[in-house]
Amino acid sequence: MKNKVWQIVNSILLLGVVLFLIISNLESKEKIVFVDNVKVFQEFNMTSELGNQNEAKFKPLIQVFDSLVKDIQGLEAKLKAKKKLTEADRLEYAKRQKIVVEKERELEQVKNYVKEDINNKVWERLNGYITEYGKENNISIILGAQGQGNIMYGKEPVDITQDFIQYANSKYEGN
Repeated sequence: MKNKVWQIVNSILLLGVVLFLIISNLESKEKIVFVDNVKVFQEFNMTSELGNQNEAKFKPLIQVFDSLVKDIQGLEAKLKAKKKLTEADRLEYAKRQKIVVEKERELEQVKNYVKEDINNKVWERLNGYITEYGKENNISIILGAQGQGNIMYGKEPVDITQDFIQYANSKYEGN
């Protein structure tokens, strides 16, 4: 509940800042534009490149996990076929189940770390490109939108998302 209140307060404050900037823009003829952050992130070549590189790194971990899951499934089928389970059967099943849970937790931690690492690397690069783009195009302010309340709509000349994606990908590819 407390989080929602802060989200609402932050959204209202951000909306106020955006309105102030828009009104100021009308008076000063400063150039204020926005980009769709989600679209920029998804369509930036570095994002998919890093994702593909890390997918190759995950493959062996996923294969190990999958083999552990198949192993425990085989044990489950074997134990279900038995009429009476021994204490040794129960202990063996519990031991293997614990290993599967631990490996799953490890895999999730690695995935989360890599995802956060990719996000940080991509946004660090994109923020540099945004600064360059703004200077090269004499833009006073570039706002980021996510379609979740801050900037829900903007006129086409104000939305530079596609132009910036082409710019960032060109810079990333060394052009």
